[in-house]
Amino acid sequence: MIDNLYKSTATSKASDVQELFIDIKKILLATDGSQSSIMATEQAIAWAGFFGAAVRAIYVESDYEMLESPYLETEKHLKGKPGVGRCAELLDAVKRYAEQNNVRIETRVLRGQVARTIADYAEVYGPDLIVIGNSEKSGIKRSLGSVVDAVMKNTDVPVLVISDN
Repeated sequence: MIDNLYKSTATSKASDVQELFIDIKKILLATDGSQSSIMATEQAIAWAGFFGAAVRAIYVESDYEMLESPYLETEKHLKGKPGVGRCAELLDAVKRYAEQNNVRIETRVLRGQVARTIADYAEVYGPDLIVIGNSEKSGIKRSLGSVVDAVMKNTDVPVLVISDN
């Protein structure tokens, strides 16, 4: 019996493997530019390519990071705004990487408490998977791990956590 199981597994195709997973059409990628976030971006794009899914990449500026503009929703709003150059460059890089891999992508900059904003946005966007990195968030003296924990507690969406360790 084990021999038969092994043989059937060994000869499986990508399409067979795909059937074992949930059907993923939309992926929400939360990014902050950290090493684990870069690794999470690579994974999100790879999963999107495998499943033919679209990616929505978001950068959440915490209330004390953002000096003006209470809510930015699209890339075109980023041009010429002080204080948002880093996230605009980051999201542009994510977008270029996705496009190089033939993955549909949209980006958003959001403002608020990071974990709550990610979970709330997931409820609105309706992704089949959230992908997030787990490491120190630059510029803030707290671990993104606490953000990951809070996101996982506040959403029913499966969360793929990518660690840089």
